[in-house]
Amino acid sequence: MTRWLTSLVLGLLSLVLVFALGAFAAVKNQDWLSPFGVASESRDSQVIQAVERTQEVSLLSLGVQGIKEQDKNAQIFGNNIPGSGKTVFMQYNFDAKLGINGADVKVTKTGTSDYAISIPAFTFIGYNEPTFKVATEDGGVLSWVTPDIDKVEMVNEILNDDSKKTYIASNEEILKDQARAFYDNLITGIDPSATTTFEFRS
Repeated sequence: MTRWLTSLVLGLLSLVLVFALGAFAAVKNQDWLSPFGVASESRDSQVIQAVERTQEVSLLSLGVQGIKEQDKNAQIFGNNIPGSGKTVFMQYNFDAKLGINGADVKVTKTGTSDYAISIPAFTFIGYNEPTFKVATEDGGVLSWVTPDIDKVEMVNEILNDDSKKTYIASNEEILKDQARAFYDNLITGIDPSATTTFEFRS
């Protein structure tokens, strides 16, 4: 009789545990359990693979490659649940085109063969041949309780406005050199004796 009761109790406890885990899994992506949350952390390491000067309104082409890491952990009462971590490493590769809007360039003749050229703020023109692929994914034994990492969001972070501004800021001097070379060649092709001065607007 005692053995039968013990087996019954153990069976009921197992059933309750399975039910509790199943219920938690069902609502892990909902906001029904307010004490529970998700901790997310992102890191991005990249190298500029190549810098290629171009004699176009697209003044500079950057070959960019890198690996972006995104981590997530399920949380309870603000603390990470051990073993619930998920990690995604995304590899990316693309050419970034930097330059100016040629329509906003102002050329003013200030003398017989003197020209003042006003260059607008440098801009991010676009990407060429971007490729993104998940290099590897990893997860702890309880990673099933953590929402999946959004790969599309990772791509958007790689291509966001802050990244574009960083590419421009870190290559500003090269862009200025390229703008000078481009418009010097353009004007001296018409007037070989021309002298030019440049103003760079921000």
